[in-house]
Amino acid sequence: MVDVNTAMAAARAQSGKRRRGDKKGKKRPGSKLGVEPFDPAEHVQKEKADTISMWLMITMGLAVGLGFRYLMMPGMDSPRDVLWFLPLALVVIVPSLHKVLIPEPYKSLYTFGNWFRASFLYIFTWLSISFLVVNPPIGDIAAPEVAGKWTIVLVDEDGMVILDEGNLTSKGGEFTLFRNDSIASATIVFAVRDNTDPDAVTLTLSHLKVAPGAESVTVVDGLVSDLVSGNSSCAPIWDTLSPKQRDRIVLHEADSCVALDLGRLSEGDYDLSLTLSEQGDPWINSASESWRLTVL
Repeated sequence: MVDVNTAMAAARAQSGKRRRGDKKGKKRPGSKLGVEPFDPAEHVQKEKADTISMWLMITMGLAVGLGFRYLMMPGMDSPRDVLWFLPLALVVIVPSLHKVLIPEPYKSLYTFGNWFRASFLYIFTWLSISFLVVNPPIGDIAAPEVAGKWTIVLVDEDGMVILDEGNLTSKGGEFTLFRNDSIASATIVFAVRDNTDPDAVTLTLSHLKVAPGAESVTVVDGLVSDLVSGNSSCAPIWDTLSPKQRDRIVLHEADSCVALDLGRLSEGDYDLSLTLSEQGDPWINSASESWRLTVL
């Protein structure tokens, strides 16, 4: 038997032991998880080091992008692999650049994670400034091109357009023209697209019949602006084309449509050669197309 006083004394002793045990067990937050103690001064120093690294990589990306654009590209006549290979290869000097240009105590704080982040910051800065300085309105390195598909129609002496409803536009760079014993002239219709002004593009078109002894015939060689405003304008025959044809030839209202007279072609296969060129910045932009025309 235990009296009341003895039981109460035992309970008080047990409660005191628990309280003392709780005090001994109290530790700093995160100690069991391996979290390092926070040092405000060290944290500020690390933030300053990261900020210096950030501005160093932005400056490096800007310098490389502008240097390639205004020092190297003007001496070239077309794109080269060195314009992207060399800037990417410069990533290897990122750690050395930090060690040479950044003083102590900051450079001793950098780790592999800093080199990794700094390398990507440099690459994205270089890409951003490069895209900015080679595209309008600052630069232009994109060649003009044929906007959509092309078609060939027959135009008789009275200006009447003869359409072949079963053969509307080109397919894979090939077109079949059915003359049906007509003596009308063949006219090719397509649109020119450019990221600045398609009317300033120089267009050269020629055709060569696939036959022994055949010679190449130059159809036109001139500015698109002269063709659009002259006899090669699409306006006289545009309304006679089917809506499906018009939608596939001109894809945007800024495209310039031309209609070029190929002459009275006899039956056979013809190779059409088209060249589009313009004075870009910093070099001449040009593109070529090769098509096959079959006249039946």
